[in-house]
Amino acid sequence: MNLILSNAGLINESSYSGISFHSEQSVYEVIRVIDGIPLFLEDHFNRLVRSTQIQGLAFQMAFTDFKRNIAELVRVNQKLEGNIKFVYSVADGNIHWAFSFIPHSYPTPDDYQLGVVADLLFAERRNPNAKVIQSGIRDEANQMISDRKLYEVLLVDSDGMITEGSRSNVFFVKNDVFYTAPASMVLMGITRQKVLVCLNELGFSIAEEAVLADQISQFDAAFLTGTSPKVLPIKSIGAGTIIFSDWTPSSGYVVIIRHKDDLLSVYKNAASVTKSQGNVVKSGEVIALAGSSTPQKPNATLRFELWKDGFPIDPTQFINFN
Repeated sequence: MNLILSNAGLINESSYSGISFHSEQSVYEVIRVIDGIPLFLEDHFNRLVRSTQIQGLAFQMAFTDFKRNIAELVRVNQKLEGNIKFVYSVADGNIHWAFSFIPHSYPTPDDYQLGVVADLLFAERRNPNAKVIQSGIRDEANQMISDRKLYEVLLVDSDGMITEGSRSNVFFVKNDVFYTAPASMVLMGITRQKVLVCLNELGFSIAEEAVLADQISQFDAAFLTGTSPKVLPIKSIGAGTIIFSDWTPSSGYVVIIRHKDDLLSVYKNAASVTKSQGNVVKSGEVIALAGSSTPQKPNATLRFELWKDGFPIDPTQFINFN
């Protein structure tokens, strides 16, 4: 059972309630601890101070106290690895704060080697420069990540621009130029700042420009930066999941892919399939080979269908066949 260090002293996790922190009068930071050492602590503290200033909150903790409290939390919980969350809130004129270890999910070696799956969430933070609790976006992002088995969702604003991840920053790469949304549009992640410094020192070109969601396919690569993922490649964005891939008596080999918004694309009369049920695929991947596999229909050609909510829809609404 973890102990929480708060303005009221040490509290058992089981008896602690953070209800007073669930408001936009609350700011927070998440700091990663490795071997008992909090990473980039001064950078996190400075960002925390900026967040309180943006929110108009009077912050009354010196850096030395902030550092000492984290060391004490590590000591009393005897935890040398993990993520520590600090929340600071002003409610009804009363100041509340708390340090606690929180659940974390670090990428696997395969994630770093092969990349992770992401998707797009059309939502934007009201004040991206302040690390403020916004339960609505967080809950929607968590639900989408869980339902679609994603690692992260990328936020898209009302202009169709990709700003940042729900809990990370994002970079896109094209022709050795690194693109990331400007500081005014995002929470300036600590890892993001370190990556920008490294890219500058290595002589790479940087464009602080947001990427349009409908232009993702024009880029060579993309990666996330953040406290938990560090620097993590993205395998696909807005990918589909194969929910059926097998031979049928009437249509030969058939592949069905579920896309975002529960849109289904169906491919019939294939000679063979190259992907299996459960595989996640992105635009441009080969999923099947053309040609009939049905003896009764030796000259059958590929049949493509789109379905939504149990009804067929016109594919030309989504695809230009010219």
